[in-house]
Amino acid sequence: MTNLQKDNNSYKNQREELDINLERYLQKLKRRWIPSLTVFLLTVSTTAFLSSFLEKTYKTEGKILFKQNSINSLTGLGDGANELKPLLNNQTPLSTEEQRITSEPVLQQTIDQLKLKNEAGEPLKPKDLKKRLEVEIVGGTDVISLAYKDAAPFTASKVINTLMDVYIKQQIRSNQSETASADSFINNQIPKIETKLQTMESKLQSFYEKNQVVDLKEEKTVLVGDIGTLNRQISSVGAQLQGTQAQTARLQNELGLDLKQAIAANQLGSTPTVQSILEQLTTTETELSQQRQRFNDNHPEVVSLKEKKDALNSQLQGLVGKYVGTQVSEGLLQGSNLRENQLERFISLKIDELNQQTQLSSLYQYQQVYLNRAQQLPKLEKQEQELLREVESARKTYGTLLDNQQELELLINKQTGNAEVIELARVPEEGTTGRLALMILGVLMGLFLSNLTAILLEMQDHTIKTIPEIKEKFAYQVLGIVPLDSLQDNQGGIVVQREPDSFASEIYRMIQTNLKFLSMKRQPKVILMTSSVPGEGKSTVAANLAAAMAQLGRRVLIIDGDLRKSSQHQLWQVSNKVGIRDVITHKTPLAKVVCQPMKQLDLLTAGTVAPNPLALLDSVEMSELVAMARKEYDLVIIDAPPLPVTADVLTLSKLVDGILFVTRPEIVENESAALAQETIANANLSQKVLGMVINGVKPNEFDRYSYHAKYSKNYFSSSPENSHSKTAPA
Repeated sequence: MTNLQKDNNSYKNQREELDINLERYLQKLKRRWIPSLTVFLLTVSTTAFLSSFLEKTYKTEGKILFKQNSINSLTGLGDGANELKPLLNNQTPLSTEEQRITSEPVLQQTIDQLKLKNEAGEPLKPKDLKKRLEVEIVGGTDVISLAYKDAAPFTASKVINTLMDVYIKQQIRSNQSETASADSFINNQIPKIETKLQTMESKLQSFYEKNQVVDLKEEKTVLVGDIGTLNRQISSVGAQLQGTQAQTARLQNELGLDLKQAIAANQLGSTPTVQSILEQLTTTETELSQQRQRFNDNHPEVVSLKEKKDALNSQLQGLVGKYVGTQVSEGLLQGSNLRENQLERFISLKIDELNQQTQLSSLYQYQQVYLNRAQQLPKLEKQEQELLREVESARKTYGTLLDNQQELELLINKQTGNAEVIELARVPEEGTTGRLALMILGVLMGLFLSNLTAILLEMQDHTIKTIPEIKEKFAYQVLGIVPLDSLQDNQGGIVVQREPDSFASEIYRMIQTNLKFLSMKRQPKVILMTSSVPGEGKSTVAANLAAAMAQLGRRVLIIDGDLRKSSQHQLWQVSNKVGIRDVITHKTPLAKVVCQPMKQLDLLTAGTVAPNPLALLDSVEMSELVAMARKEYDLVIIDAPPLPVTADVLTLSKLVDGILFVTRPEIVENESAALAQETIANANLSQKVLGMVINGVKPNEFDRYSYHAKYSKNYFSSSPENSHSKTAPA
């Protein structure tokens, strides 16, 4: 569903709810129209009586225009001085002037000048004068209107004119006083601001000298460039250092020596002693090789040469251990190009590594110095900005005070007011009593009180009034609506029996037809008639419904199950000497106890009152009675007591196929209806409720909710047979 459809559905629901609420409200007024009309007429009459005592009063009006000071605008001096300005954004400056006009000093001065007195001859108080005074802002203008009511027309005009004059003079004096006060204040503030300006300028100069600042903005730009250059140099030297360290580590792993050992080994290999030992070792190894070719290893010559070689190696390792501290291969100590290249290259790379580390450390130190300065710059800039703002603020304030001082010196003697009287109050010629306004107020109050009366009376009445309220309270299918005029019958008896062709009889036939077409698996043969409270007409509905079914040729039995307050024998005007008690207690056959008030219809009355009716209804004999009646009759209707009154209905509900609920507007209350609903729910009888019959509906509401009513009434009233036939055909 789209949003548009949802909005349309929501609008329709709101509209229907509004129509229903308005309809209920109008119905309440219609029911309570007599007391509401009485209250309305009483209120209007009282207002009319009181309005006759009103005296005629005269009202006059004057106007004040608020404008910009013309002298200031022409001279260009005092721009903004004494102008009307609001303190809050949501206010207008005229609101302040409105309060000043009605202030106590202005009112008291007006009273003193005119010597105004009250009815007792005492001096009028400012609050009493304010009550008679009307002050308002004319919309869309800079004009304030003043109006005053008084019994004397001349006094009314005099009060307005005097009040406007007093206010304007007071405003001029106030403006002059404010200008003089401002001039005195500025003269006192100029030396202080001048001293403050000098102090702030000295602080700014000290700041520059202390922090060696010439231009922080330029220094920041240069510093950023230098830091970038250092970062690039650090990156370059760092890369070179990593390459040198890699080569040094590789040669150190090959040589097995550190820098100090390599230098010692290089120096040791260049000494004559080591060179001599190395030469002897070379000669000895050559001879040993030659002798091994001639002799075996045990020959004295071979053994002698081996001992000599070992002695030379031992002497060489002793020198190496003494000067180098670790073993060194003979090839590194021999004077060959390989030895010189490896040791000297290792020593050279190691020296380069140390130089690069020193250079990198120096670059890091410069970088740290620059970074420290860079970290100080924001703080220095903040301090500089604060000092500059204070200096600039002091300079601006000082300059403004000097300008204002010059303007005020010229404005002191040229001060005028912002208000001007544009309309004087005239002496009124015609007066008013205010009777019309009071009458309108009385009518409105009468409408309010009359509606309130209707609402209060409805709140005290808890009965359900209308068919919609009954439908809302009982969520059952409506099988029929019985009008009130069918109950108010002076002839008594059963209307269906007496007038079978009447409109009322047709209503009960419609009810039995609706029962026939209920969506059930099988048609109910035993029906229980009950209601919420006594007086709703369930017995009358049961009797007429049974008569309507009997007229259709169905065998019907009515059992008066209300053993405490039976009424079926009165409706049918038969004897009540024998009844249910005789069938159950004395085992009297049903055929001897029932009576036949009309063809196809048998009536089993309640009989004499039993000491314990519930025991009779809950007996096995009662169950057998209903079972036997179910076999012998087409329909059995049990007229039971109201639901919440006794437990009889709950007992009888076990024996029936369905329950037909009867309710009547203006008889059943909300509390009783809720209790009946709760009783049905607690006993799990909701599934057995076939529907409800709304009884005793007023004619106007019946015509409204029973769409076929007016057509049926016209048909039955105009039918030729209806004018002659008053009894049921045999």
